[in-house]
Amino acid sequence: MNRRTRCAVVRRVCAGLSLGCLTGLLAGPATAADPAQETSNTVEITPFLGTMGGGKFEDPTDGSDRDLDGGTNWGVFVNINAGSPERQYEMFYTQQGTTVKGAEPFDMDVQYLHIGGIVNFTDVSPVVPYFGMTVGATRFGPNAGGLDDETKVSFSAGGGLKYLFSDHFGLRFDARAYLTLLDTDSDIFCVSAPESGAGCRIRAASDTFLQYSATLGFVAAF
Repeated sequence: MNRRTRCAVVRRVCAGLSLGCLTGLLAGPATAADPAQETSNTVEITPFLGTMGGGKFEDPTDGSDRDLDGGTNWGVFVNINAGSPERQYEMFYTQQGTTVKGAEPFDMDVQYLHIGGIVNFTDVSPVVPYFGMTVGATRFGPNAGGLDDETKVSFSAGGGLKYLFSDHFGLRFDARAYLTLLDTDSDIFCVSAPESGAGCRIRAASDTFLQYSATLGFVAAF
């Protein structure tokens, strides 16, 4: 099986697994909520700050690794009840400013915009564990002269804990892995401006680009 065929298979498998898991998370029968825990809240907005690591590319000139520096990421979760507080639709945006290491390092922004769902295990309130999956896009934005941005399909799986210290405010700890699908047959971050000269700075090191994060957010529920 050549690289292009393998990449296509990986995409189909990841898409199928994600759709199946999201359907199971959101379409299954909801667990009856404890009346003492029921509130009128249907929306949660959670700005967060944390740390993100992982990620590796390859230098097309010598095949050496071009790792990303770990660093701070920030963003926001938006959750809406899917019929009950136990199941929620989820959308999030997060961004990391990092540096691609190597002989000629350059800065790059990595951004994720995802949508999916989570299951909250509210029967162990007031500290509520949760698990969820999302699908969306990863945008790689190199901050170097003339290099093109790249946008790829990605998935995430994560879980964590929510603690609401009042009806409308709380904290959320989230740990998450991000899987972005790449094409190893193509170089990326190529020069588009004629005055900068032709060429590509790095290529995909494998069919997938893996990152992980741990964040702490402030929950506002209403």
